[in-house]
Amino acid sequence: MLEGMTDTINSFGYLGIFLLVLIAPTPPEIVLPFAGFLAAQGKLSLPYAILAGVLGCTLSIVPWYLAGKYLGERRLKVFARRNRKWLKLSFGEIERAKYWFDRHGGKTVFFSRPIPSIRTLIALPAGISGMRFLPFLFHIVSGEVLWQTALAYAGYLLGSRYEVVIWYTAPIARIAVVMLLMILLFWIIRRNRSAR
Repeated sequence: MLEGMTDTINSFGYLGIFLLVLIAPTPPEIVLPFAGFLAAQGKLSLPYAILAGVLGCTLSIVPWYLAGKYLGERRLKVFARRNRKWLKLSFGEIERAKYWFDRHGGKTVFFSRPIPSIRTLIALPAGISGMRFLPFLFHIVSGEVLWQTALAYAGYLLGSRYEVVIWYTAPIARIAVVMLLMILLFWIIRRNRSAR
């Protein structure tokens, strides 16, 4: 994966960064540190590299928001049941994302940017709940700017050791997911007790 990514960025520059985070299964935690490394070598401009990453990630999330808004919760759940093999989305995942969004609102969209498994999925309940598009976009873009700037700048500072960023960000994402699951489990247990 790293070889394909480096070839794409070396060949297409900012467009390569944009496309990698937009349509390829390459997370920004891998792409942006490498872009920062190239910026440190003078091959890319750091602000433009960050801008390309932010635009790519933002545009990859908007269709999920629109699906939530225009398909609605019921149709999405039916669709997820029928198309699990290629959609990679389950009924339970839609439920969990909706719970988090209902509980924390727009700030969930902002704070989910560093968490790979949540950052795209959270757009569904944002659309389902009728969150207005401009506030949704504001939370996505502001969160992406902060996260991708941190990733690219870390790659810039680390130079050829930019892969260290990947090593550090992966556990952070895992810890965040575990914490979210523990809170969800606590909520389910509490809800079951109060239902008795």
